[in-house]
Amino acid sequence: MTMTKIPKENSNSVSIARQPIFDKKRRLWGYEIFCMGIVESAGPGHSEESVAVNVASSAYIGFQQIMDRGKKVMVNFNEKSILENLPYAFPQNLAAVMVTEDMVGRPNVLEVLSRLKSDGYLIVVRGFTGNSACDPLYRMADIIGTDVSKRQKDELTGILELARPYDALLLAAQVTEPVRFELCKELGFSLIHGSFFKSPEKITVRKFTSGEVSRFNLLQVIEKDQPDFDQLAKTIQTDVSISFRLLAFLNSSAFGLPQKIKSIRQAILLLGWQKIKNWLRVVLLSDMSRSMDISELVLLSAQRGKFLELVAREHDFWGFDPNSLNLLGIFSLLDALLGISMTEIVEYLPLEDKLKAALCREPNNEYLPLLHLAGYFEEARWAEAEKMIQQLNLDTGKVKAVFQASVNWAGELAVLPSKSS
Repeated sequence: MTMTKIPKENSNSVSIARQPIFDKKRRLWGYEIFCMGIVESAGPGHSEESVAVNVASSAYIGFQQIMDRGKKVMVNFNEKSILENLPYAFPQNLAAVMVTEDMVGRPNVLEVLSRLKSDGYLIVVRGFTGNSACDPLYRMADIIGTDVSKRQKDELTGILELARPYDALLLAAQVTEPVRFELCKELGFSLIHGSFFKSPEKITVRKFTSGEVSRFNLLQVIEKDQPDFDQLAKTIQTDVSISFRLLAFLNSSAFGLPQKIKSIRQAILLLGWQKIKNWLRVVLLSDMSRSMDISELVLLSAQRGKFLELVAREHDFWGFDPNSLNLLGIFSLLDALLGISMTEIVEYLPLEDKLKAALCREPNNEYLPLLHLAGYFEEARWAEAEKMIQQLNLDTGKVKAVFQASVNWAGELAVLPSKSS
């Protein structure tokens, strides 16, 4: 894997990320793509023009993986970007153009949206209120969305009754808990968006299987300070699935190697100890997962680990070990992946007690604010992210830059063949 590139602090580029959207069976439907400026003067927040321009110029590495998987991309557009035809930067068979209700009163906007719809783009109305003045926009919509985070069941039922006469899928936005997901599915929402998938769907009381224990044992092996390439090669060779995925990964176009890899030992030596450790962590998490949202959780875990590692490297005055923070991030969603309480999981992890306490979300832990910071960025909670950056005495520009670097790094991991391949 190529070295992680961190954008320069004075760059005018933008940080682009994505949040998954699921259908009512918890199958991945697509992503909402959002961005924010890296430079401090730009301030946090959405920039529809920047999303379109950066995607059009192939600046967003993860977009190719989304296209290859045939998933939809949902992007918010304002009046200016609609009139400038910026949605056409996206392929019409994959793009969903999201607008607000106030577009109804803007000259020429409905005409452009109608043309976009005719050309194959999905039209999404967010923040649905049922305002009769917005009827022309509702009738055009393919998807009608509403924020469900602060609404009770009776209020949501009323909103749905107003939306059902229109020929559109119903999107529940800002769903933060699995129990809320179940409620939205029960009420009739077709698409569901939010951070609910990062919480355990069910916590079960069960023993780890022999396969899971062997995966944890391999994690212990790769976290040793002194690398033993021969022993690691022998261990990987005994697992057909991991061997295949390692060779397929290195032989992919992401590396552009002049010759094919012929052996496991050659693959390990080419990657190097640190990179093979990072790769194996992701593979092992994938194999152990029992979650329906496996691909998103594993890639998000990898992204979070890289983000925390890079934050530590860019702020070495903290004295935190970057490799330890990588582990903290990559293991922080294990309870959601395995459906087992974190207090039980940490007994198997090669971590110091303070890191285990952070994973268990014990209060007054020095690492816990960094996990909160990662979550704020992932969920586009910019005000809370900025407040946490100030609280931790971090550099805003550097933090935003390493977030983009971690997103791009995780995007490259998307070429990783799954265990079902």
